[in-house]
Amino acid sequence: MFSTKEFIEASRDFVCIRIETYENERSEEIVRSLLNGRFANTAFGMFDPYGKHRLSGTGRSPSQVLGRSGEDENEKVIEAMKEIASRYRRRGRSSGAVLQDFLSFEQALNVASADQRLLVFVDADDAEIDKLSPTLKEVFGDEEIIGRFHLDFAGEEDSKWQKSIEGAKSKPAINIIRSGKYGLDGSIEKRLPLTADLEEIKTALLIENRRFNSTEERKEYSDHVMAGKRAGIKYESAIPYGEDRDGDGEADQRPQRRGKNMRREGRPKRGR
Repeated sequence: MFSTKEFIEASRDFVCIRIETYENERSEEIVRSLLNGRFANTAFGMFDPYGKHRLSGTGRSPSQVLGRSGEDENEKVIEAMKEIASRYRRRGRSSGAVLQDFLSFEQALNVASADQRLLVFVDADDAEIDKLSPTLKEVFGDEEIIGRFHLDFAGEEDSKWQKSIEGAKSKPAINIIRSGKYGLDGSIEKRLPLTADLEEIKTALLIENRRFNSTEERKEYSDHVMAGKRAGIKYESAIPYGEDRDGDGEADQRPQRRGKNMRREGRPKRGR
């Protein structure tokens, strides 16, 4: 749903906040507040422009929250979003929006792989980033660019970001990166100087995005997860993975799988 063109267009009437579920305790607290004390890897809710009053219930997905399901689920959810957005007058311009920035390069690379988008990683110090930000706000607010890339800025914890990236260099630059299949590595597709102007950056992004879309195969979630498990792939997050569906404050225990020599009730078969 989230990756469809129609949903992306409808979402532009909202300030969209993506909670980094397993990245820190504060994020976990926010998720629990949305799910009545429970914790899960997804949560969804809609609030007024001041972020204080709920405009909907909260739950695991847009269709669950907005009460839309069935064959036309996507269309019904978008209709509900448009109705809610129509109650409020839009203010400001997208060029003045806050730029996206992940907690770490490692996380940005992983999310870009999961969302199947190119990652724009700005490797620069704070002063250089401040100087470049106005240009990037114009670029990432452009109708042809918005919602099609992920953006991240280098932080203190990202000193070794080049280690897992093919073709990476330590010189300050705007790096357009293609994540690997499981988001643990990647490659530099294009490097731009920090002095690049708006048109230069936009043109490079559009060219690389067309190239990316022509070669990237759509991931089927269940197949992708199973392939990753077989390959022994594991992403280590700050908060141990698991869901707390009963809200007791601890991750639920996974049910034990029955082995070939186990009966349905869990007792071993008797030998001959």
